[in-house]
Amino acid sequence: MKSRLALGALAWAMAAAGLPVGAAEDTVPLVIQPGDTLWHLSNEVLAGPEAWREVARLNRLPNAGQIRAGQQLQVPLRLLREQPVDARLAVVQGAVTLDGRPAAAGDLVRAGQSLATAADASAVVELADGSRLRVQPGTEATLAQSARVATRGGALTPTPSPTSADAQTSTDGYFAGTMRLVRGSLEVLATKLRRAKPLEVQSPTAVIGVRGTEYRVHHGDDQGTRAEVLEGRVRAEPVAAQATGVDLSAGFGAAIVAAGVAPRVVPLPPAPALDALPAVVERPVVRLEVPGEPSALRVQVALDAGFERVVSDQRVAAGTPVRITGLADGDWFLRVRRIQADGVEGLNSSQRFTLAAQPEPPAPRAPRAGGQVGVGRVSFRWAENLQAQHYHLQVARDEAFTDLVVDLPQVTGDAAELTLDQPGRFFWRVASVRPPEGNRRQRGPWTDVQALTVRAAPPAATSGLSPDGSRLELRWSGRPEDRHQVELSTDPQFGGSATVRAELTTPSWSVDKPAQPGTYYFRYRSVEADGFVTPYSSTLKLEIERDTRSLWLLGVPLLFLL
Repeated sequence: MKSRLALGALAWAMAAAGLPVGAAEDTVPLVIQPGDTLWHLSNEVLAGPEAWREVARLNRLPNAGQIRAGQQLQVPLRLLREQPVDARLAVVQGAVTLDGRPAAAGDLVRAGQSLATAADASAVVELADGSRLRVQPGTEATLAQSARVATRGGALTPTPSPTSADAQTSTDGYFAGTMRLVRGSLEVLATKLRRAKPLEVQSPTAVIGVRGTEYRVHHGDDQGTRAEVLEGRVRAEPVAAQATGVDLSAGFGAAIVAAGVAPRVVPLPPAPALDALPAVVERPVVRLEVPGEPSALRVQVALDAGFERVVSDQRVAAGTPVRITGLADGDWFLRVRRIQADGVEGLNSSQRFTLAAQPEPPAPRAPRAGGQVGVGRVSFRWAENLQAQHYHLQVARDEAFTDLVVDLPQVTGDAAELTLDQPGRFFWRVASVRPPEGNRRQRGPWTDVQALTVRAAPPAATSGLSPDGSRLELRWSGRPEDRHQVELSTDPQFGGSATVRAELTTPSWSVDKPAQPGTYYFRYRSVEADGFVTPYSSTLKLEIERDTRSLWLLGVPLLFLL
């Protein structure tokens, strides 16, 4: 099976280079040295004893057993003996294991070794020919082949086939590499070199072979294998013997799902727009809205623009907000692409953004957003942040905070008392400020803007006596739907047992005139229908004089006695 797939990939590569299948292959000249024998060449230069028979046939040797010094034979690259050569881990980001052991950048990767990345980790395997295999998060893959077809003391000099456009001209030999994808995703950036065979990615359901290109391969039990080509061309060969392969050009992909079913070539979905993401994000949870998006999305975040250090990789259902957590403050790169129903992923849309979320702002507590207070002393409160040394509080007349009323950069504790003596609409916000340390930012982002309405104080009440002088009549302005809380006291601070309190449904109060003469104080406040309680009105001072009418009545009988 593997031989059939390898030969099929080779035949496609020849056709891609402009050679008809069955035309002359890429070959190197083999110059027979003194002392060479068939046994010696089969074990040192050729892939095995059977290879010599094909070399003899291709070179039309009348007697395969007779070779002489100086004789030059053309040998197909595929028939030369391979020399194993190690690959290298060029990048390791996060938890990556090599044969079950923690891996580090610079580690060598030998044929047969398995590489696995955690859900928030990634790696780059650099092959001996310079090709780079970007191992995506949540992936398991094995380096199945990494070999070079080397020269023999200069006797083998690479000779490009006449029509090959990507011939390698160095004398280091030709490379053959295969990566076996068990699960997850690989992104391949294959160097454009003349190869002993196409660079392959094998999965349980397909073999993807290329000479030089950029493409992606995904494999999962749910959707089989999918391939997407970003540059160049690849050949996708199903493993199932009864299914035929397909050629994929740049901008196209295919899903290899069911056994015996030929892959269907489809154009890659266009890149989605990322206009909704700001250049600077000031919250620990990075949120991205893609309104009206009809497709599921694959969303990745990396430390680099080449996405070789991917730290976050998620698939998001259509219409679902994207939420990315666990990122530290700094510069990041976001990459988003659409996912079709068959699992084929589209063209990338990328954007750089800066996360500046630390120290986190405290949670505002009062006044509540959209709340109302009366003119005078206003208490601003928030929940403390343990990272903060102090806080920066601002109050302004506009949401852009260009017209500042209050700017306090060093507020300690969880509250500040301010005087707002003018009614109107105001806005406030607060930020955490942490101690200086190195080059890190001290002041964090602001809280969401909190709107605040400052209401004018209620007008003072008016007072008078009832016509018979027995009751004290108090009136003030008010709305029919409001309730009113009133206080009458001999204490200007309205404390103690000498204070009479009541709650009324009308803006008036009729109360028995106090029996004791002296100075009294009155104030009121309204409870509006939505529950808002106004500040108390200004205090009304009342002078209750002694009632002399009873004394005059006592003197009337004395007049009759005179």
